[in-house]
Formats: sequence, structure tokens, C-alpha cells
Amino acid sequence: MDPFFGELYLRSTRPFLPEHVSDAEADFLRARLPRTGLVLDVGCGHGRHLRRLKEHSLIGVDRDRLSLDEAREYAPVARADFTALPFKSGAFAGAFAWYNTLATFEPAVTHLMVKEIGRCLAPGGVFVVQGSHRERAVEQPTSWYDGRLPDGSHLREDCRYEPEGRRDRLTRTLTLPDGRVMAASFFIRYYDVDEWRSLLAEAGLDLEWVCGGVDGSEITASSTDVIAGARKRD
Repeated sequence: MDPFFGELYLRSTRPFLPEHVSDAEADFLRARLPRTGLVLDVGCGHGRHLRRLKEHSLIGVDRDRLSLDEAREYAPVARADFTALPFKSGAFAGAFAWYNTLATFEPAVTHLMVKEIGRCLAPGGVFVVQGSHRERAVEQPTSWYDGRLPDGSHLREDCRYEPEGRRDRLTRTLTLPDGRVMAASFFIRYYDVDEWRSLLAEAGLDLEWVCGGVDGSEITASSTDVIAGARKRD
């Protein structure tokens, strides 16, 4: 199978990210990120948040060249391994990782990435991390999508929850109008508040708040997200 992140990701994910969703996410981040100093978008993708958060001094980082080709239109970007960010220690006043960016890796790698983000933050720096809420996967352990996208492509996605690993295993197959087929498997790991608190603490960050969506609501069984905000210790 092909790698998921790249052309397959962009073609099959973008149709499910309408403007109003990205606008609401940007509003949420705008209210919680520092207005002075550099802010790092970890897993910036094609730059949908970089484009909206113009009042912040943003730098984006991602692993996918194709996504970065678009993102560099909105802010400076770099291609890098998230466990070895190409920035000096304490260079950033804030950072954020959205859309399960840190949840598509094995937990040991996520641990290293959170520590690396912590290294790059200055004392008092803010970090916001978003992940999906596990409750829905537990209630509906299998799901699928089978339909046409706006460009005429056909998308099939099968998803199965693996309780032993606390993660969804997904297989996505995209057939383009010209007959070309792209397919890949990937996973999304679910982290609860206590897990984020532990990961953040080991990176020198103290958890300050959590919520269950961009409306700022508390986390409940019906929440879509687990969003955590932390601050680098002085």
C-alpha cells in the first residue's frame, strides 16, 4: 500500500474539512495562543490554520512535501521529523498540534514528540494539543464510508476500533476519475486527559485546562474531542 500522508491524504481529507470547521478551530486557537513571540504549528498540513491565524507569528512544520508546498504560501514552513525539530531550545512562545497530529504514531514516539515540543517552548510557553474522544469509538467499534467526492473520485474507508491498543485502525482506498487507485492503512490512538497530563508533565509542561470541543465545553460522553492546554514550567 502507498503511504497515507501525501496525495492520498490531501485528496481524501480536504473534502471533509469545510471552511466553517477550520474557522471555528482557528477562533478557538486564537483565543488561547500567545499574541507575542513565535508560535509553532506542529503538523501544519496544507496550512489551513496558518492561513487564518495571521495575527500570530507562525511557523509550520510537517513531514509531507506536497502539503508544505501549499502551506508555505501562508507562513514560513519546514519539513522535519517531529522527534527532532530543527529549532533552538526555548525558541517559541507557543505551539499547537491539531487534527490528531500526535495520535498517528506509536505511543513511545508520541512521548518523544511531546518532549521535543516542550524543549522548543520558552518558560511560560503555551501548548495546545487536540485529539479525538474515545467514547464514540467504544460505542461504535466499526464504521465505514463509501461514496463519491466532489472531484468525482470514489472513496472507501473502513474503520475498526482495537480496544487493546486504544486506537482505530483505518484503511482508505481512493479511486480517481482517471482510474488510478491509491490505498493506505493508518491508525489514530486515543489519549485521555490523564495520559495527556502524564506526557506533558514529563516534557516539563503543566496541564492547565481541558475541554471537549472548540465550543469550550467540558468533556462528556458525547464530546468529539479531547483538547488540552499546558504551560512550560519556569
